[in-house]
Amino acid sequence: MSRPEVELLEGEELLSTAEEVMFRQVTKHMFDGDKLATTAFGPATADAGMPSFSRSSLVSAQESRDWHTQNARTPSLGVWGVTAGEVIASGRYAVDDSGIPLPAGEKRAPGHCFVDYRGLSKREEREVRGQLYFFAVERGELPTTETSDDGHLF
Repeated sequence: MSRPEVELLEGEELLSTAEEVMFRQVTKHMFDGDKLATTAFGPATADAGMPSFSRSSLVSAQESRDWHTQNARTPSLGVWGVTAGEVIASGRYAVDDSGIPLPAGEKRAPGHCFVDYRGLSKREEREVRGQLYFFAVERGELPTTETSDDGHLF
C-alpha cells in the first residue's frame, strides 16, 4: 500500500512522537469469543474511518479507561495500545483531533486521537487493522483496573 497524501481538517494535527502510545478501549463487541479480534483496531461504521484512541502524553491508560466507562454506551473491558510509529509503519497516520470544536452537548475523550482509515478500501482496512492488532497483541494488554459506573475503582 502506498502512503497517501494526508489531508487534515482544520483542527487536526499529526502526532509527532513515534514512541507515543495510543490507547484503544476494547469493549465486548471487539472480541471473537474470548479472543481479541483484529476488528478492535479498525473503524466501525459510525467511526467514519476514524476509530478513537487516546494519547499517552495526555492521559494514562487508567484515566482513558475510566473516562470511556463513565461516558460510552458500553464499558471498556481493557486497554491495548499501538504507537504512533507503528501506525506510520502500517502505512497510515495518527491524528490528534482535539482542536476541532465539538457540537453542543457532545463529549470527546481527553487526549482523543484516531488512526486515519479515511479513503481505504475494505481490503486495505483489513491489512492495516491486522498490522495494528499484531503490534498491540505483542505489547499485551496494558495494566488497568476495572472501573465502576460511578467512577470509583473496585
